Amino acid sequence: MTNIQEVLPASEFLKKNLGISEIPVEAYLNYGYALLAIAGADGEVSEAELNWLLNHQRLAGAPEEAIEKYKTFEYKNADARKLAE
Repeated sequence: MTNIQEVLPASEFLKKNLGISEIPVEAYLNYGYALLAIAGADGEVSEAELNWLLNHQRLAGAPEEAIEKYKTFEYKNADARKLAE
């Protein structure tokens, strides 16, 4: 399993669109978790919302361990503000 403190080289998508050359695994996790908390603010993350996040994060180069964690994240108990800090 990848260490969340590990810094990974950025994907071509991140380099081209955001000018990022590297990114910590923790940043992928927190970004995805924050989006899930926002999407789930109505009580549910729809299949379409989850699929968008998973596809976007794969395009952004998130490791598969992060992708798997998004699938089981308890968004109903999450605080999006804290995740965005």
